[in-house]
Amino acid sequence: MTTASRGRRAPDQRRAAVVAAARDLFLAQGVDATSVDAIARRAGVAKGTVYLSFPTKPHLVRAIEDEFDALILTRLRTATATAPSDAATAAATWCTALVEASLENLEVHDFLFYGKGARVAERTVDATLSAVLAGMLRDRGVADAEEVAVFLIGGVTALTDLAILRRDYGRAGLPGMVERFVTATVGT
Repeated sequence: MTTASRGRRAPDQRRAAVVAAARDLFLAQGVDATSVDAIARRAGVAKGTVYLSFPTKPHLVRAIEDEFDALILTRLRTATATAPSDAATAAATWCTALVEASLENLEVHDFLFYGKGARVAERTVDATLSAVLAGMLRDRGVADAEEVAVFLIGGVTALTDLAILRRDYGRAGLPGMVERFVTATVGT
Protein backbone atom coordinates (compact mmCIF):
# COMPACT_ATOMS: atom_id res chain seq x y z
CA MET A 1 0.00 0.00 0.00
CA THR A 2 1.42 3.39 -0.95
CA THR A 3 1.66 6.37 1.35
CA ALA A 4 -0.79 8.23 -0.85
CA SER A 5 -3.43 5.50 -0.59
CA ARG A 6 -2.89 5.24 3.18
CA GLY A 7 -3.80 8.88 3.64
CA ARG A 8 -7.04 8.48 1.69
CA ARG A 9 -8.62 6.17 4.24
CA ALA A 10 -10.85 7.70 6.87
CA PRO A 11 -9.74 7.39 10.50
CA ASP A 12 -12.42 4.77 11.23
CA GLN A 13 -11.18 2.70 8.27
CA ARG A 14 -7.59 2.93 9.49
CA ARG A 15 -8.70 1.95 13.00
CA ALA A 16 -10.65 -1.04 11.63
CA ALA A 17 -7.62 -2.09 9.58
CA VAL A 18 -5.41 -1.94 12.69
CA VAL A 19 -7.87 -4.04 14.72
CA ALA A 20 -8.19 -6.60 11.91
CA ALA A 21 -4.42 -6.81 11.53
CA ALA A 22 -3.90 -7.18 15.28
CA ARG A 23 -6.60 -9.87 15.48
CA ASP A 24 -5.06 -11.87 12.64
CA LEU A 25 -1.54 -11.60 14.04
CA PHE A 26 -2.56 -12.26 17.66
CA LEU A 27 -4.47 -15.36 16.58
CA ALA A 28 -1.56 -16.58 14.47
CA GLN A 29 1.36 -15.92 16.81
CA GLY A 30 0.08 -14.57 20.12
CA VAL A 31 0.05 -11.13 21.69
CA ASP A 32 3.57 -11.24 23.12
CA ALA A 33 5.14 -12.40 19.86
CA THR A 34 3.40 -9.71 17.80
CA SER A 35 5.10 -6.36 17.42
CA VAL A 36 3.35 -3.06 16.85
CA ASP A 37 5.55 -2.70 13.75
CA ALA A 38 4.07 -5.93 12.35
CA ILE A 39 0.54 -4.74 13.08
CA ALA A 40 1.20 -1.41 11.37
CA ARG A 41 2.71 -3.14 8.32
CA ARG A 42 -0.21 -5.57 8.07
CA ALA A 43 -2.74 -2.74 8.43
CA GLY A 44 -0.92 -0.53 5.93
CA VAL A 45 -0.52 2.33 8.39
CA ALA A 46 2.33 4.08 10.14
CA LYS A 47 3.34 2.79 13.57
CA GLY A 48 2.27 6.12 15.08
CA THR A 49 -1.23 5.58 13.70
CA VAL A 50 -1.51 2.40 15.75
CA TYR A 51 -0.45 4.23 18.91
CA LEU A 52 -2.93 7.07 18.30
CA SER A 53 -5.87 4.75 18.94
CA PHE A 54 -4.20 1.96 20.91
CA PRO A 55 -1.51 3.03 23.39
CA THR A 56 -0.79 -0.61 24.35
CA LYS A 57 -1.41 -4.11 23.05
CA PRO A 58 -3.99 -4.74 25.79
CA HIS A 59 -5.96 -1.86 24.26
CA LEU A 60 -5.90 -3.74 20.97
CA VAL A 61 -7.08 -6.91 22.70
CA ARG A 62 -9.93 -4.90 24.20
CA ALA A 63 -10.87 -3.63 20.73
CA ILE A 64 -10.94 -7.22 19.44
CA GLU A 65 -13.11 -8.15 22.42
CA ASP A 66 -15.46 -5.22 21.73
CA GLU A 67 -15.74 -6.31 18.09
CA PHE A 68 -16.50 -9.90 19.17
CA ASP A 69 -19.09 -8.70 21.69
CA ALA A 70 -20.75 -6.49 19.09
CA LEU A 71 -21.09 -9.44 16.70
CA ILE A 72 -22.64 -11.55 19.45
CA LEU A 73 -25.03 -8.79 20.51
CA THR A 74 -26.12 -8.13 16.93
CA ARG A 75 -26.89 -11.80 16.47
CA LEU A 76 -28.83 -11.93 19.74
CA ARG A 77 -30.81 -8.78 19.01
CA THR A 78 -31.84 -10.33 15.71
CA ALA A 79 -32.88 -13.51 17.51
CA THR A 80 -34.84 -11.43 20.03
CA ALA A 81 -36.64 -9.49 17.31
CA THR A 82 -37.75 -12.64 15.53
CA ALA A 83 -38.29 -14.87 18.57
CA PRO A 84 -41.60 -16.71 18.95
CA SER A 85 -44.16 -15.46 21.44
CA ASP A 86 -43.91 -18.27 24.00
CA ALA A 87 -41.15 -17.83 26.57
CA ALA A 88 -39.61 -21.31 26.36
CA THR A 89 -39.21 -21.31 22.59
CA ALA A 90 -38.06 -17.67 22.55
CA ALA A 91 -35.41 -18.36 25.20
CA ALA A 92 -34.27 -21.49 23.34
CA THR A 93 -34.01 -19.49 20.09
CA TRP A 94 -32.01 -16.78 21.83
CA CYS A 95 -29.65 -19.18 23.62
CA THR A 96 -29.13 -21.21 20.45
CA ALA A 97 -28.17 -17.98 18.65
CA LEU A 98 -25.62 -17.33 21.42
CA VAL A 99 -24.09 -20.77 20.92
CA GLU A 100 -24.02 -20.48 17.14
CA ALA A 101 -22.48 -17.00 17.21
CA SER A 102 -19.77 -18.22 19.59
CA LEU A 103 -19.03 -21.25 17.42
CA GLU A 104 -18.91 -19.13 14.25
CA ASN A 105 -16.24 -16.98 15.90
CA LEU A 106 -14.54 -19.84 17.70
CA GLU A 107 -10.96 -18.76 17.03
CA VAL A 108 -11.58 -15.30 18.50
CA HIS A 109 -13.67 -16.83 21.31
CA ASP A 110 -10.81 -19.13 22.29
CA PHE A 111 -8.27 -16.31 22.09
CA LEU A 112 -10.38 -14.10 24.36
CA PHE A 113 -11.45 -16.73 26.86
CA TYR A 114 -8.54 -19.16 26.91
CA GLY A 115 -5.54 -17.38 25.39
CA LYS A 116 -2.61 -15.94 27.30
CA GLY A 117 -3.73 -12.69 28.85
CA ALA A 118 -7.38 -13.50 28.19
CA ARG A 119 -9.87 -10.91 29.29
CA VAL A 120 -7.50 -8.05 29.93
CA ALA A 121 -10.34 -5.67 30.66
CA GLU A 122 -13.48 -5.91 32.75
CA ARG A 123 -16.38 -7.23 30.73
CA THR A 124 -19.64 -5.35 30.45
CA VAL A 125 -21.23 -7.46 27.74
CA ASP A 126 -22.39 -10.12 30.24
CA ALA A 127 -24.67 -7.55 31.88
CA THR A 128 -25.90 -6.47 28.46
CA LEU A 129 -26.62 -10.06 27.45
CA SER A 130 -28.54 -10.61 30.68
CA ALA A 131 -30.54 -7.43 30.18
CA VAL A 132 -31.47 -8.32 26.59
CA LEU A 133 -32.56 -11.84 27.50
CA ALA A 134 -34.33 -10.70 30.68
CA GLY A 135 -36.29 -8.10 28.71
CA MET A 136 -37.43 -10.72 26.22
CA LEU A 137 -38.43 -13.10 29.03
CA ARG A 138 -40.20 -10.34 30.97
CA ASP A 139 -42.17 -9.41 27.83
CA ARG A 140 -43.35 -13.02 27.70
CA GLY A 141 -44.48 -13.13 31.31
CA VAL A 142 -41.58 -15.00 32.91
CA ALA A 143 -41.36 -14.38 36.66
CA ASP A 144 -37.89 -13.53 37.97
CA ALA A 145 -36.76 -12.77 34.40
CA GLU A 146 -33.40 -11.31 35.48
CA GLU A 147 -32.50 -14.35 37.55
CA VAL A 148 -33.66 -16.76 34.86
CA ALA A 149 -31.59 -14.87 32.27
CA VAL A 150 -28.45 -15.04 34.40
CA PHE A 151 -29.04 -18.74 35.06
CA LEU A 152 -29.58 -19.53 31.37
CA ILE A 153 -26.59 -17.54 30.15
CA GLY A 154 -24.33 -19.11 32.77
CA GLY A 155 -25.51 -22.59 31.89
CA VAL A 156 -25.36 -22.10 28.14
CA THR A 157 -21.91 -20.53 28.35
CA ALA A 158 -20.61 -23.34 30.54
CA LEU A 159 -22.11 -26.01 28.29
CA THR A 160 -20.63 -24.36 25.19
CA ASP A 161 -17.22 -24.05 26.82
CA LEU A 162 -17.32 -27.69 27.91
CA ALA A 163 -18.20 -28.81 24.39
CA ILE A 164 -15.42 -26.68 22.92
CA LEU A 165 -12.85 -27.96 25.40
CA ARG A 166 -13.89 -31.59 24.97
CA ARG A 167 -14.29 -31.24 21.20
CA ASP A 168 -16.86 -34.02 21.38
CA TYR A 169 -20.03 -32.18 20.35
CA GLY A 170 -20.59 -31.47 16.70
CA ARG A 171 -21.70 -28.01 15.73
CA ALA A 172 -25.06 -29.49 14.83
CA GLY A 173 -25.47 -31.32 18.14
CA LEU A 174 -24.68 -28.57 20.63
CA PRO A 175 -27.39 -26.08 19.58
CA GLY A 176 -29.99 -28.86 19.75
CA MET A 177 -28.84 -29.84 23.23
CA VAL A 178 -28.95 -26.21 24.38
CA GLU A 179 -32.42 -25.80 22.93
CA ARG A 180 -33.69 -28.87 24.82
CA PHE A 181 -32.17 -27.75 28.14
CA VAL A 182 -33.38 -24.16 27.84
CA THR A 183 -36.88 -25.19 26.81
CA ALA A 184 -37.07 -27.58 29.77
CA THR A 185 -35.82 -24.86 32.16
CA VAL A 186 -38.09 -22.04 31.03
CA GLY A 187 -41.05 -24.30 30.30
CA THR A 188 -41.26 -25.50 33.92
